[in-house]
Amino acid sequence: MPYLLLLLCLLSVNAHAVATADCDQDALCATEQELHLSFALGYGQRSNPLYGGEALPLVLLPDVYYYAEHWFFDNGKLGTGWALSEQLQLSLIGQFNQEKGHFQKWFGGNAFQFNSTVPGINIIDERYGPLQVSVQEIRKRPTAFDLGLQLDWFSTGWQLQGALWQDISNTYQGQHATLSAGRNWQSRFGDWQLGAKLHWKSAKLIDTYYGIDNNEPFYLPRYNGKASWQPELRLSWQRPVSERVSLLAFLRYLSLDDAMTDSPLVKSDNVTTWFFGISYRFY
Repeated sequence: MPYLLLLLCLLSVNAHAVATADCDQDALCATEQELHLSFALGYGQRSNPLYGGEALPLVLLPDVYYYAEHWFFDNGKLGTGWALSEQLQLSLIGQFNQEKGHFQKWFGGNAFQFNSTVPGINIIDERYGPLQVSVQEIRKRPTAFDLGLQLDWFSTGWQLQGALWQDISNTYQGQHATLSAGRNWQSRFGDWQLGAKLHWKSAKLIDTYYGIDNNEPFYLPRYNGKASWQPELRLSWQRPVSERVSLLAFLRYLSLDDAMTDSPLVKSDNVTTWFFGISYRFY
């Protein structure tokens, strides 16, 4: 089972750039045959856009990647890459789909907390607004595994990336894709990175996780998911204190369109993630 080989993927925080044949100091890339292991201790939170969903506290964040000659593991992604040129890299990668993380606080654990009592039926008159559905009222959302092709382009201080993913676990039988651009620079206050990303998620993916179908309790409103476009902005900062210790912080804002907000499961039109802490690098 590929799941058993990839359980470490569940510790994902952030994906680093794939190694290229020639890596200058300012490029976002890793060195071949390099192991990096660090932990950041601090506090932050990722909001949950779902009714009844719990925000995810961020206290201890691992950062783990390893690049061998023919394969790599990078914070949740396992794959292999081909250097097309000094600035262009193509990778075949696999990872667990992250959509379930909104439904299960400790995504990847096998101790999902079901509601032990039957939830109350709170039917709302349509004249006063739509019915709101808690995640405790719906059936468990599945765990999916995706295989993707990722193309990275590097230049001094810049990175462009495109990725297309397909569900190979026969869970939601759909696709999703991302386009992103990032710029990093140094100042006397530390190292900065600003990025923008556009997510596209197929109707089958949205329907599997945020739709309400005939397998749900009869009193819940039906909802069929549709394809979704979700823009995201990211800002991160890091200031080295010593060779192994750094201060760091990041802020991410993901905007959700009406394909998500029309679902009776969704209460918010955004997901906000933030963290501030201190990092120690072991390797």
